[in-house]
Amino acid sequence: MRTPQAPAARATVSGDVVERLRRDILDGAHPSGSRLKVGILARRYGVSPMPVREAIRILDAEGLVETSPRRGTRVVTVDDAFIRNVYDMREALEGMLAARCAQRAGRADVGTVRSIIADHVAAMEGGDMIAVIELDRRLHLTIADVAQNPQARQALTIGRGLIEALRVRVDFSPARRADVVREHRMLADAIDAGDSRTAELVARIHVIGARDDLLAQMARTGP
Repeated sequence: MRTPQAPAARATVSGDVVERLRRDILDGAHPSGSRLKVGILARRYGVSPMPVREAIRILDAEGLVETSPRRGTRVVTVDDAFIRNVYDMREALEGMLAARCAQRAGRADVGTVRSIIADHVAAMEGGDMIAVIELDRRLHLTIADVAQNPQARQALTIGRGLIEALRVRVDFSPARRADVVREHRMLADAIDAGDSRTAELVARIHVIGARDDLLAQMARTGP
């Protein structure tokens, strides 16, 4: 008879499965539209079905997968309309959060932002796309944390995993790589100066540029 796991142990297992499933989707092991079966995933990760179901519930809330009684659970299909909708939302949110961050950031906050940007530049130069994606996510969620709007921060995670998976697959254009570095540094400078208007403008331009480059890269590389 299996000994029941303590709540803390179950939480650790569930968290591990969430991260592994999210990473597998990010790496393309589960492409857009593919079906996720609890039993197969449980065997893949060497766990019982319960933490897999919990992981699916969490990723469903993030907009990474979708579950329905008839179709089961599938990785959300991403098309141009999906991308434009997600980026429309992100443009508004990122602009507002950057402005609030500039108003509220202290010296330690600015130091954290600049440190993440430096690591992001190193990952870009080293060609480590997974690190690039993770550091970009950390940067923008850190700005949201400083802005002190947990609801907006949560909204920023909707669809983000799928967008990140696409970015890993299609990469950035060379011009966009340079723009990302420049825009991140401009954003940090605006936050450091407490310039909320410039921070908002740079954040919005940054999101629009990311959207346009992703759509262009998708069109270039094909399905």
